[in-house]
Amino acid sequence: MAFRNIYIENPAKLSIKNRQLVIQQEENYTVPVDDIQSVMIETRQCSITVPTLSFLAQNQVALFTCDEQHLPCSVLLPLGNHSRKLQTLYYQVHLAKRTKNRIWKKIIQQKIRNQAHCLSLNGKKHVEKLLDLAAKVEEGDRTFCESQAAQIYFLELFGEGFNRRHDHVQNGALNYGYSILRGVLARDICAYGLEPAFGVFHHNELNSFNLADDLIEPFRPYVDLWVAKNVYPEDLIVTSKMKRELFSLLFTRVPVEDEYHSLANALKKTTSSFTSCCKNNRATLLKLPELMILKPHEYE
Repeated sequence: MAFRNIYIENPAKLSIKNRQLVIQQEENYTVPVDDIQSVMIETRQCSITVPTLSFLAQNQVALFTCDEQHLPCSVLLPLGNHSRKLQTLYYQVHLAKRTKNRIWKKIIQQKIRNQAHCLSLNGKKHVEKLLDLAAKVEEGDRTFCESQAAQIYFLELFGEGFNRRHDHVQNGALNYGYSILRGVLARDICAYGLEPAFGVFHHNELNSFNLADDLIEPFRPYVDLWVAKNVYPEDLIVTSKMKRELFSLLFTRVPVEDEYHSLANALKKTTSSFTSCCKNNRATLLKLPELMILKPHEYE
């Protein structure tokens, strides 16, 4: 099972030799590709061969690149590795509207519960208010409990005057963490033969990853929790250390229906369960994460 997430911030050359990723820097490093879940290339001074790109994609490795602001801007996704792509796509396209509404209800309920737990772990107020909103979510979230919860949650977690649209360090860290989760989800969605543009709730014609934006919702509080405990308004920028630690959240321990996984594998578990929802037209099959205190996942 792949378990390594590699972060490259210094100049490097990447290649493949004997099923090993070779990282050439001042010293050379090799990592078995079978062990790698994802690679984040933050430096702009990195070269990579086309055979390396192809080999990583064939082995379901998510490869991230960053822009001039060192924010993830692209992810290399596998194409055509699923044995029954047409069948899976058929089930996804024909998922009943009622089932979609029930799936969205389940996603939003768990997101709000995780937000409430995030407030609790930070010693904040309004935990019961969020849990009450979670209990009131209807199919399709027709009463907009998600937006009501967000107004309470972010102001309580980050302080009066906080706004997700403002350009400051806490939002920068949140966006960086969310981008990593979204990229891993996009990789998993394609690997399972799903079409990432076909969402459950999100349906923006200009968004190629509507489904990733649906499934990410209950995972966001993991990023929120880390940022609330490690990033402060007086910090001027999102540092390289912060970025490394946000990327390392993929190793965090996450409970999913009484089983523990790394965050990266929990994302895959949710994606896999969504394919079961499509195949059986049942929202109850969706498996979602619960928020817990941040600690590294230990493989047995």
